[in-house]
This record gives sequence, structure tokens and C-alpha cells, in this order.
Amino acid sequence: MRAVVGVAAPVAAITLVAGCASGGATSDVSIVLDGDVHTLAAHVTCTRFPDGNLLIYASPSATNHRRSVRVMLATTHRLVVTAAGFHIPEGSGFTQDSQEMTAIKVDDAYTISGRMPAEEGRGWRQVKIEIACPGYQRPNGPPDTVPAIGSP
Repeated sequence: MRAVVGVAAPVAAITLVAGCASGGATSDVSIVLDGDVHTLAAHVTCTRFPDGNLLIYASPSATNHRRSVRVMLATTHRLVVTAAGFHIPEGSGFTQDSQEMTAIKVDDAYTISGRMPAEEGRGWRQVKIEIACPGYQRPNGPPDTVPAIGSP
């Protein structure tokens, strides 16, 4: 599934194509930043939380966070990008502004697109992330004990 979002001031484009599995399978992550393509071999995990949030995380290892991509989606009723960010040696970006990012899901393939503030604080980066999550894991630790609104 592909989504196209037009935003003024396209400074950079990021494309991430990865597979998510509960075992954290290795996938190639392709990132296009300022017209340059960068490939990152990463372990990708997709974690579903009891509150309806989905965390998609890609990194070469559990200890190397200098090269990573992280997306948090609210999945109740509709997809909302609550946070998205990436770190690679060539640059980084982060946003928690759900007004600037959109997400589309077809089967278990997610397309996250929009814009993020530039590192220097001036201007914007055009961002597009595509991720397939064929498997999901539950978070480590105790389950959420707070009942959902409207539950008995």
C-alpha cells in the first residue's frame, strides 16, 4: 500500500520498508534523506499494548539506538501517529504532532507519512515510512489492569 502526502518545503524523504515479527526478524531498512538513500539492516519488532497502542521499532541491535526508527500508533477506532522518529549517522528527526503525520494500514502493512521539523529547528522534513508487520508481540511486564471505558 502506498500513500502520497504533498507538503510544501520537501527537504528530505524517508522511506522505510521492513518486516515486523515477534522474534525481531532482520530486515533491510531503506531511508532516503535529502535525496540520498541509506540502507540499515535492522531487527524490527511490532508490539501491541493493551491500551490499543502499537510500537514499531527497528534497530541493528538491542543496544544500538544511534541507528533506529520508532513509530507509536494509536489504533483504537482509527490510526493516529502519536510519535515518530529516526536516528541515522546522516541525520535524525522526531515529531509528536499527530496533525503533521498520517498512517494508513492495509492488511498488516503500514504507511506513515507527513513532515517533521528539521534538526536545526528551521524548516521541515518530508517523511514517508512503509512497514509490514506480519507478527506482533505483547509488551514485557504485567498487563494493564485499568479497565477500558465502557467495559463491565
